[in-house]
Amino acid sequence: MFKDKRYIPIFVVVFVDLLGFSIILPLLPYYARQFEATPVEVGVLISSYSICQFFASPILGDLSDRYGRRAVLIYSQIGSIIGFLLMGMALHLPHPLYWLFLARIIDGLSGGNLTVAQAYISDITKPEERSKYYGMVIGVSFGLGFLIGPMLGGFLSRFGYDIPAYTAALFSLSSMMATIFLLPESLARQPRASSGLIAYYTRAIEYLQIVELRQLLLIFLLMSLPFSLYVTMYALFTDLQLGLSAEQAGYFLGFAGFLGIIWQGGVIGPLVKRIGDHRALVLGLFFSALGMFMLSLVDVWWKLTGVAIVFSFGHGITRPPLTSILMMKAPADRRGGVLGATTSIESLSRIIAPIMGGYIIQLSPPAIGWIGGIFYSMAVLIGVRLYREHHQSFDHSV
Repeated sequence: MFKDKRYIPIFVVVFVDLLGFSIILPLLPYYARQFEATPVEVGVLISSYSICQFFASPILGDLSDRYGRRAVLIYSQIGSIIGFLLMGMALHLPHPLYWLFLARIIDGLSGGNLTVAQAYISDITKPEERSKYYGMVIGVSFGLGFLIGPMLGGFLSRFGYDIPAYTAALFSLSSMMATIFLLPESLARQPRASSGLIAYYTRAIEYLQIVELRQLLLIFLLMSLPFSLYVTMYALFTDLQLGLSAEQAGYFLGFAGFLGIIWQGGVIGPLVKRIGDHRALVLGLFFSALGMFMLSLVDVWWKLTGVAIVFSFGHGITRPPLTSILMMKAPADRRGGVLGATTSIESLSRIIAPIMGGYIIQLSPPAIGWIGGIFYSMAVLIGVRLYREHHQSFDHSV
């Protein structure tokens, strides 16, 4: 599967990290409610991780450009271990809700695993093969993690909500061991001076001054917002619109995760090789928009199957070529920082989407699909323009 053996440990690292994360995420509201948390407190608890990650990710990405990928990756994994252990221990400590908040804050401030993993892949991969390996490593890891994690977490919760947290900590520990003993450094240390926190965000603003990067990051935002809207509101949508139970909604999410493995493990590479990154990006955004519009028309459970197929294909095809194009346009010594900016955009979308989605779904559940489809359609228009510019520049160079 991988010609370069360095892909194997980075695949293990990403998969195990995502597995630990996905075990906890669906159970967190139930865990907090056990401590008599209000719905508002539960929402703030979920957002606290993303808020902290929003500020930390560009810094961690930039640090990985300066000091190497392994050191920052190990720091992120240590933070995850501490966060999960605190989460499990909260059940046995006074004021447990405070400890839950602290656990999520620590995990968020160290949440640079995916950013650094993507930068690592960029370091060891030829530009024309990046989409393929982003799909095979990041995409398949996402699919497997979110297919296995929620089911495993649900099973372990039978023995107490602290057990899944301790299990996630164990997964993070094994991931750190894989990084230490199996993962070689991919980047030479960069002797660049730093002027502190402001300097990191100054560099992030500099990325926006590069026109092509600005357009690509806007696409990333227009893609991340509706995707977060879909993920965070899915269970509530199926409940209010279709009357499905949490278990039934979980089956559909598992089905979507399985489809993601197929698309990203077997389709991305041949497709991008055949049509190129820019066309694949537009195609993925189009099918994502179509899937969201289809969601707005769902009135019986079996129509969700069509939504899962179309939307998972669109989202699965979109991210690898978008990341690949970003890495082509980013300065070679700033790739980690640019990827950190994308992680911050995702964190921002995970902060905004639950709040926005709550208001939308209270007015009309189908409106989730319409609004999400509009966001994706805007991204399609920008993607088409970038494709035309790329095509014209390629013709001139020939």
